Amino acid sequence: MKVSMPRGRSHGWGIAGEYLAREIAALPELPGVTLHCMKGCDLQPFDETSWDRINIGYCFFEDALSVLAHARAAGKRWDMIVTGSRWCEYLLRGAGVHNCTTILQGVDRDTFYPGPKMTHRDAFVVFSGGKFEIRKGQDVVIAAVRQFMARHDDVLLSCAWHNQWPFSLATMELSPFISYRHREADCSTLLQETLAANGIPLGRVMLHPPQDNSLMRTVYASSDIGVFPNRCEGGNNMVMCEYMACAKPVIASDMTGHADVITPHNAFCLTRYTPRHYRHLAEGFWYEPDPEELLELLEYAYKNRQEGRRKGLQAAVDMAGLSWHEAARRFHAIGQAQLRLKG
Repeated sequence: MKVSMPRGRSHGWGIAGEYLAREIAALPELPGVTLHCMKGCDLQPFDETSWDRINIGYCFFEDALSVLAHARAAGKRWDMIVTGSRWCEYLLRGAGVHNCTTILQGVDRDTFYPGPKMTHRDAFVVFSGGKFEIRKGQDVVIAAVRQFMARHDDVLLSCAWHNQWPFSLATMELSPFISYRHREADCSTLLQETLAANGIPLGRVMLHPPQDNSLMRTVYASSDIGVFPNRCEGGNNMVMCEYMACAKPVIASDMTGHADVITPHNAFCLTRYTPRHYRHLAEGFWYEPDPEELLELLEYAYKNRQEGRRKGLQAAVDMAGLSWHEAARRFHAIGQAQLRLKG
């Protein structure tokens, strides 16, 4: 079974491609079967030249209104479509696609595991990760943390927000909560300017450059709580799940792809949302969190750290169920079933 996916160590698809290719290579060969990354709103293969006798597509989408126009045709073209969340599967089935299922992304437990806080032990460090864009909700983080910092002198903000795609950065101009003016500039410069313009003291910010995924545990382990108020996720959110595997508590939205992993037992759940139609290069309905609720939960977590530790420990237990090996085994089983169907 071949794997046609991007490869890399500093972005989501590349990391998934690396792990799945490695794990699938250790399983029995399935000649004529290829697992593809599906790209774009029209659910096309990442590399058309890799089209095979049997083709399994793996997709994550957030701009559902754009995707669903192509869903039925994609269901006819692909032997099987695998989504990164039950939310995506539900939407495809509603559009008439029946040859679909869900496989969640894994977590490398050899890299991401519990341990003591590594640095800034006298501070309360809030971590926020994911590329800086309207969908990921860093504007909600800025709006809440600005007030949180004003109340507590020991609060620091740790950001892994690098975004190499200018069109994605520009979507932050749609924010109703912060001021962002996009221009041609280095991402780090834009992030610093945006934080300062919205009342976040730069002396209390750690802005992490892009780095190999294996180095991120040090960043996670040097914080006290992670915040993930994402408006929409097509998958289970790799960064959030890695963070939770380190036994760190999170405040997170419990909608869309997050709903596959976030529970009241392993997280402080955001529950107040405003559905909103977002349109940029594509369009979808997303769930906008309330910055005031994020602030309330930050205050609660700050004052109830033992409860946060309990949730973090449960999160680590729950994330142990997410395995790249298991994901690969399930893809392989789909390939075997398709080979039997085609004789």
